[in-house]
Amino acid sequence: MIEILLVEDHPYVRKLLRQLLETYDGLSVVGEAVNGEDAIHLAAKLQPAVVVMDVHLPVLSGVATTRWIKLSNPFTVIIGLTAGGPEEDEQAMIIAGAAAIINKSDVLQALHPAIVDAVKQVNKPVIS
Repeated sequence: MIEILLVEDHPYVRKLLRQLLETYDGLSVVGEAVNGEDAIHLAAKLQPAVVVMDVHLPVLSGVATTRWIKLSNPFTVIIGLTAGGPEEDEQAMIIAGAAAIINKSDVLQALHPAIVDAVKQVNKPVIS
C-alpha cells in the first residue's frame, strides 16, 4: 500500500484529489494538510511514502515545504501540482526535490502513473 499525504489549500480540490486517489488499488490517503507548515508536521508524524502537494500554498510555499520534508526524509516522494503559473516555480520544486510536477488539468491521466513511477524509482534496488 502506498500511503499518501495530500497538501492542498482549496477544500474542493483536496476532496476531488482524495476521491481520485482512492479509486486506485494500492493507494491510501493517510492525511490532509491545508498549508506548508501543517504538511511538514503531518509528514513527520505519518511518514507517508508520497506527498501530493500544491506548488502555491499559504503560510509556507510548496517549494519551501518540499525542502523541509526532503531534509527530514529524503525517501519521501513529492509530486507537485500546479494550476499553471511561472515556470520558475515548477523548476524550483524540482530543484527542492519534487519527483514530478503535474498540471491540475492533467491529474486524471497523469497523477497515478507519476506516483507509481516515482515510488518505483525510490525503491529500485541498487546493484554494485
